[in-house]
Amino acid sequence: MTEVTAPVPTPAAAKRTSAPVPPPPVERRRYDRSIVEGPLRPAVWKLAWPTMFANVIGGLQGLVDQFMVGHFVGSAGNAAIGVSWQVFLVIIAFIMSMFAGMSVLVARYAGANNEEMVDWVVYQAFLVASFLSIVIFAPIGWFASPWLLNFVNASPAIQHEALPFLRIIFMTSAGMMMFYMLSGALRSAGDSRTPMVLGITMTVLNIVLNVILIRGLGPIPAFGTKGSAMGSAIASGVIGVYAIYKLARGGWVVSFPKKHGWGPD
Repeated sequence: MTEVTAPVPTPAAAKRTSAPVPPPPVERRRYDRSIVEGPLRPAVWKLAWPTMFANVIGGLQGLVDQFMVGHFVGSAGNAAIGVSWQVFLVIIAFIMSMFAGMSVLVARYAGANNEEMVDWVVYQAFLVASFLSIVIFAPIGWFASPWLLNFVNASPAIQHEALPFLRIIFMTSAGMMMFYMLSGALRSAGDSRTPMVLGITMTVLNIVLNVILIRGLGPIPAFGTKGSAMGSAIASGVIGVYAIYKLARGGWVVSFPKKHGWGPD
């Protein structure tokens, strides 16, 4: 019986067989896992400092509005802004409470690395925000504004300045709703810097518009107290349109879903 021996590989064959095996592809992770897998203190600070900075910058906007309206309109305009925002704070509190529920779901699915459900929750929140701002808040706010100002017992001079301001805020609440919704979704998915950039951009744009619209500039007339509301409406509207564009196009940690339909759930 003849013994069969394996052929001795040539140097070229040995070189081919010893070629390095490519490493396995690295799993793409959409969300920052350091905030759930790393130390607690850096994770909290990483999420908190952009929010704190954006809130400080946003607070300057109110100071600029009060200063300019008080200087160019007078004490009645200042009081009108204060009364109007106190009334609208009820709506803001409702909005923030509703989006808190969205944030819990986004954080849950982001922690599970379930991109599809994160995007689905964000899209449903977008539908709710659009419906509330356009179908509910805008018409009810327009007709209820006189009654609301009477309810808080504002004087006739203050109501004269506050009524158009409050109606503009109600009618253009969609941009603000988009900003609050998107900021909560991004932070819950681990990105607090993008809301900071958007918030600072909106604040700076609002200040520039208010400087122009409250006092007037060139062919643009002075709108007084209404100019403050118009500046806020335009600034939040620009950010809202940009947010919708980015959510549809992709590029953030949250976006509109690609697999689900477009109907409400």
